Amino acid sequence: MNPGRKTTFQERIEIAQYTVANEYNYQEAAEKYRVSYQQVYSWLGKYEKDSEQSLHDRRGKSLESKPNLTDE
Repeated sequence: MNPGRKTTFQERIEIAQYTVANEYNYQEAAEKYRVSYQQVYSWLGKYEKDSEQSLHDRRGKSLESKPNLTDE
């Protein structure tokens, strides 16, 4: 089993598209891109449910926008 590794947003999109193009072969995608099977499975679920934008890593980031502060 491959340990997980850090991936970029573009890599996650590429992995999801590769998996779909190869008849949902999660194991092959995991081996090719050196990520875990679970990561591929999770990304593909998000990709198919909510599109590419759901593959952004939002850990540690607030969903609310920061307020515009003035000098006053």
